Amino acid sequence: MKTITDIMIKLDMQAEIKKKVIEVAQTIDLDLYKDDIIALTDIKTANEAKDRLKEKLAQDNGNIKILTCMLYALNYTYVGYKDKGISKTIFIDTMKAFRRFVQEHYNGNQKWAFDRDWWIYRQLAMTIFRIGELEYEMKNVDGNKYISMHIPSDANLKPDKVKQSLNEALDFFRKYYLEYSEVKYVCSSWLLSSDLVNVLDEESNILKFRELFDILRENYNSSGFIKWIYKTEYSDLNDLPEDTSLQRNLKQYLLAGNSVSVAYGELDFERIK
Repeated sequence: MKTITDIMIKLDMQAEIKKKVIEVAQTIDLDLYKDDIIALTDIKTANEAKDRLKEKLAQDNGNIKILTCMLYALNYTYVGYKDKGISKTIFIDTMKAFRRFVQEHYNGNQKWAFDRDWWIYRQLAMTIFRIGELEYEMKNVDGNKYISMHIPSDANLKPDKVKQSLNEALDFFRKYYLEYSEVKYVCSSWLLSSDLVNVLDEESNILKFRELFDILRENYNSSGFIKWIYKTEYSDLNDLPEDTSLQRNLKQYLLAGNSVSVAYGELDFERIK
């Protein structure tokens, strides 16, 4: 079993987080939570295990206690990777989501904390894998299997990088999860919004990414794109930063009374050849 410190070194966790996690690991007995920690690695039990741990770890400033337990759970997740024969590279790339989420929270709030326990158990339970630039989640809804695609905030969306990731993902599921080798790939994101043509240059990599999909529907029920683009929530649109051309153009678009949809699309495999 790897120590918490070993795990954090592998994931290149930030020094400030390393210090906080080590302090927690020295003050709580992780063996007391072993059953729930192991349960985090099975998608059938992961969500409930996460809720039980949060209740047991109450008074968890910055969610560092739950982060510590989840990092320790990687010991058990890695056994699952080894049993399947999945490479250490994909394991590390996938689990660096921990580092990314912590950094995103800091960028938006100037505080070191962990706010993604509601999501990252999917990585622990081996339903999400990062393959190249993109993440791929195996979904099974009432027997209907499909791959849900996610775009990490640090993804390079240059067309060649995206197509390389997609083709490697197709090979990955053929090799390790045959039951997902012939399913549809879908994506639900503001990155597929038709509104983006109004704020981005036509040569934008985001628009080229959107062109890979058949857009089936769009809705305007979420403002989550603001936090993704501007790193935190803003009650006054006039306060939105203007550090990038996307931020500047979108700010003006929003101030003019417009919004950005969340679009749902299905990948056209012919477009990635």
